[in-house]
Amino acid sequence: MAFQKTNLSARGEVFAEPKSKIPLLEVVCDLRHPDTNPGGYVSLGVAENTLMHDEITEHMNQNFAVDSHSLTYGDGFSGSHRLRDTIAQFITRHFNPVNPVTNNQLLVTSGVGQAIELSGFCLLDKDDGVLLARPHYGNFPIDLGYRVGAKIIGVSFGEMDPFGPETVGIYEKALADAQRQGIRVKAFLLCNPQNPLGRCYTREVLEIYMRFCQKHNLHLIADEIYALSTWKNPDFPDAPSFTSVLSVKKDGLIDPSLVHALWGMSKDFGSNGIRLGCVISQGNVNFLRAAEANSYFSCPSSLSDLATSRILSDNAWVEPFIQTNRQRLAENYTVTIRFLQSHQIPYKKGGNAGVFVWVDLFDPIRRQVNATLKKQAEASVSSENAARALESRLQEKLLKHRIFLALGADFGGDVSGWYRIVFAHEKEYLRLGLNRMVEALEGFRCELDTGLA
Repeated sequence: MAFQKTNLSARGEVFAEPKSKIPLLEVVCDLRHPDTNPGGYVSLGVAENTLMHDEITEHMNQNFAVDSHSLTYGDGFSGSHRLRDTIAQFITRHFNPVNPVTNNQLLVTSGVGQAIELSGFCLLDKDDGVLLARPHYGNFPIDLGYRVGAKIIGVSFGEMDPFGPETVGIYEKALADAQRQGIRVKAFLLCNPQNPLGRCYTREVLEIYMRFCQKHNLHLIADEIYALSTWKNPDFPDAPSFTSVLSVKKDGLIDPSLVHALWGMSKDFGSNGIRLGCVISQGNVNFLRAAEANSYFSCPSSLSDLATSRILSDNAWVEPFIQTNRQRLAENYTVTIRFLQSHQIPYKKGGNAGVFVWVDLFDPIRRQVNATLKKQAEASVSSENAARALESRLQEKLLKHRIFLALGADFGGDVSGWYRIVFAHEKEYLRLGLNRMVEALEGFRCELDTGLA
């Protein structure tokens, strides 16, 4: 008797393919530990900040006492009353909103990724377009794609400063091009501070983007997950600081019902594993009602709810924590860029936010890369396909050297050879990863010279 090999949905069939497995899983399941797993991967690819783990675990161990309420569904699926009060006060204190945030203007989710997905589900219809600057955080297309079914419209700026006011003209063109293709553009997704470029948008540019969204009736969804992870860059002391969309007066710019801000614990508090984020919308009650009605699919753990409320409500502890985190990020950024400079590896300058640096690993081996691409062109392989294939081979080489970096192609990068390096780790670990990267790069250079790659 013959049996079916599978009995999955069409979606299930796609995800059951081996190619659908997330490569990152092999890395995080085999991370280096100096004692228990010295041969494991050094990960400088996942956007985690481990610099403040001692401080935050100490606070949690001293203040985390579980009560009966935390073993239930709590006050519903969109955050406890206690936590919503606490986040509202925290955002009001640190984001400088024009109007204080209140607990009925936000809801809590199991991370900012879920906040984006939930927002997309409530604001967008299937096949609606979303404008998004390139390069961008690699999971945005997933957050807005799998269940929401929206279409990401990647916007490239070429040699133009991607943070300048003139970029609005590029967005206008991208929107018009999408409309000509029959795509209804419904939202503008802004990551501020930007991932992976590590820079902030000025108030002037935010106001220009708001006018643009008002003109075209677009929802402005602002992912502000790195809001408090800004620091002083000694090479660019005048780099713009963080400005929240909540702090921009909407009068004459945009209908407040179109503006939504997102924030969470993962980055500013080095707590990716807590899995807690929030959606803040001060002018759209119907959006929040729709989100709350769907919050069963994005609700945070009651234990995460409790831990976060204990942390954020401790003002005397939070203030020095944020300042120390900024100091350590600045120190590690400087360590990283000085290393890159000493090895003639270009990087995007001007950063003063986030936990990463955007680097060009093709540049130090440009002669070998160009020679290989020329051979591929002679074999009638398109230049773009050849460059992406070469980029993937370099990624394989890095992994063989047990170092994981985030591949630029996964961030919608339109120029091959760029990678994201996360520097928010203990310095010995960081230097080990950087040295492995250089060793892998030199090995790849040799392979290209001998025609093995």
